[in-house]
Amino acid sequence: MQILLFFIAPKKIYNMQPNIKNDLLYLLGVLESIGKISLYTIPFATADEFYFSNHQLNFNASLNLMANIGELCAKTSEELKKKYPHIEWQKAKDFRNRIVHDYAGLDIYTQK
Repeated sequence: MQILLFFIAPKKIYNMQPNIKNDLLYLLGVLESIGKISLYTIPFATADEFYFSNHQLNFNASLNLMANIGELCAKTSEELKKKYPHIEWQKAKDFRNRIVHDYAGLDIYTQK
């Protein structure tokens, strides 16, 4: 099964402020990141196998994408967040902050 992912956005998407007009771009970015994480994790049967494979390349790429998801969730408008309160917007943002600001302090539990 081949999955094709693409994302077309203005060059300055990361300078855009929370606004309902920008939410579609932010959500497309979230979906793109989720799709890539899925592609990076498909070949692995266990979390340990994923973590220790190819010098943690897929693991680190996935962490970076999760940070991107948190960043984009933080930029969505309050109107969208209120419309979909079942989505844990704040947790995504908090996890992004944990990855970006305390990477060395992440407790990655694996067994080998």
